Amino acid sequence: MKQTMTGRYKRNDIFWFTFFHEAGHILLHGKKDVFLEQRDNTNLDSNNEREADEFAIKWTLSKEEEATIIEALPLDETTLTSFATKYNTHPAIIVGRLQHDKLIEQNRFNQFKEPVSFEQ
Repeated sequence: MKQTMTGRYKRNDIFWFTFFHEAGHILLHGKKDVFLEQRDNTNLDSNNEREADEFAIKWTLSKEEEATIIEALPLDETTLTSFATKYNTHPAIIVGRLQHDKLIEQNRFNQFKEPVSFEQ
């Protein structure tokens, strides 16, 4: 689920996961470490990456919260937004996670995914 902080994948679900992933690197691994990542991922410290992913998961939608949502599958729009409110997250975060884990189709609930722009 790892992405970099660029304009690539300009959607709110990926942006927030990536933001918290990178914040996790800083908070867990120190500000003096430099994390240069390559497309082939051969030079990544997999333990640091896993820890940063877990940090992002904790802050966007915990595994426990996700498990509760999975128990409620299949979801409708009302239930999805209710879970988002209950867990203080955006519905796109839930949608993105469920799609990433292949628990819902890639075209379900995409209306919650909003573009992110860094241009003024």
